[in-house]
Amino acid sequence: INKYYVFDLTPPKSFIKFAVAQGFTVFIISWVNPDERLSHKTFEDYMLEGILVAADAVKRETGQPKCNAIGYCVGGTLLSASLAYLAARGQDVFNSATFFTTQVDFTKAGDLLLFTTDEQLKSLEEMMAERGFLDGSRMASVFNMMRPRDLIWNYGVNNYL
Repeated sequence: INKYYVFDLTPPKSFIKFAVAQGFTVFIISWVNPDERLSHKTFEDYMLEGILVAADAVKRETGQPKCNAIGYCVGGTLLSASLAYLAARGQDVFNSATFFTTQVDFTKAGDLLLFTTDEQLKSLEEMMAERGFLDGSRMASVFNMMRPRDLIWNYGVNNYL
């Protein structure tokens, strides 16, 4: 839903600016906006052609044998799977990995489980098979339904209190 710019909103609220000020060289990768041309891509493709290729590029550019990584939301889920993939192969690519708002244990998914029944997942898979991708507005709707009070209360506070 949010992309990399959540880490670089304004100069006083920029994690990127903070990291650079601490002496880190920062590289950012972000999702491409999907469409039907990417319908053949798998989770493994995103891992191998995304995170691992990006890590190789960062190491090549900096001349360092390892790099640090931050994963945000589903990008963090992908990063965590990539770390497991690398560990299973005995490869040590990263110095550290930090996760923000990342789900890694889907058996304890909290309110998200309300929207991930077998029937709903089947419907999503059918929709994705038909369109070739999941429209971001569908995901946004689920996340909005998980916080209905926030959507209503803020409006009331801002307009009436």
